[in-house]
Amino acid sequence: MKKILTILLAALFSITVSAGGGENPPADSPVAIMMKVVKDVTLKKAEADWSSVKIGAALSTNDEIKTGSQSLALIKFTDNSILRVRENSTLKIYADKANKEISKNTYVDKGKVGFEVKRQGNEEFKFTTPTMVASIRGTDGVIDVDGDGNTTFGLSSGSANIEATQGNKGQGTVTSGFFVTVGNDGNINIQPVSNNPNVQNLLNNNNNNTPQTKKLIIKTNIGDIIIEYVGDY
Repeated sequence: MKKILTILLAALFSITVSAGGGENPPADSPVAIMMKVVKDVTLKKAEADWSSVKIGAALSTNDEIKTGSQSLALIKFTDNSILRVRENSTLKIYADKANKEISKNTYVDKGKVGFEVKRQGNEEFKFTTPTMVASIRGTDGVIDVDGDGNTTFGLSSGSANIEATQGNKGQGTVTSGFFVTVGNDGNINIQPVSNNPNVQNLLNNNNNNTPQTKKLIIKTNIGDIIIEYVGDY
């Protein structure tokens, strides 16, 4: 029953009609959906308290997600990008909508987050932490932020531009098979993933959890309706 429910939710969220344009969505319209919840996962809406969240919850800009011990949250954006929020993590979603495009910025305050970001035209997808900003497009990887804000950012595919926000405010580019560490001193330290077994394990776990996505195309008199549905994660 849970698998069927997940498939239906993913299908409803991902329906697009290829014919016709339409206006820009309202600024507070959902930009993501909660696809999986394991154990202790809570959501904080603007001007509201933390509360338990369930599969199918719609997420909008400024929403915060927090996971407890041995917990997991799986988030899917409207462009089919995916975040896997691991245990003891906290993040906040930002989305700026303009000209029918959505530029996304996920602020990871602490914890570990795996991601699969889809390449979508001119739309931006950024990750921000207390010590850096990563600008990416069509990239798979992981982020690990400790209690002091020190950030480890590794990629299994694609590339990302890194900017430190503290200290020396260093800059650099990380590519597939490499990771970067950024601390409060603002220095950029890029190394091969093979130098750090912990980063390698995080990337392996992220890749092993890649969801199986399928498409169903329904022909109508106004165009094709494309439904993407997802099985177990």
